[in-house]
Amino acid sequence: MTKFDELIGETRREIRILLRNPDVRPAFMTYDQLRDVQSEICRMARVRDPEKFFPYYPKGMADACWLSDHPLVIKLNLILDLYINREY
Repeated sequence: MTKFDELIGETRREIRILLRNPDVRPAFMTYDQLRDVQSEICRMARVRDPEKFFPYYPKGMADACWLSDHPLVIKLNLILDLYINREY
């Protein structure tokens, strides 16, 4: 299993926890945003080609002012870097 696949799996689990437990979800993350991010990283794992599919979530995180030092945001940015550099 590649680092890309491991990060996707970890991140999906973390998002699932945040979706199921609104008490632990940071105020700057909404249910819909998290659901959309989860959908996009799943699609990235399937497509594996940034020319065929490029996720919206980086712009969405910036527009919604997600904190860049939050562990989930760091993982999402790492997933994006691996995806862009085709390291899957």
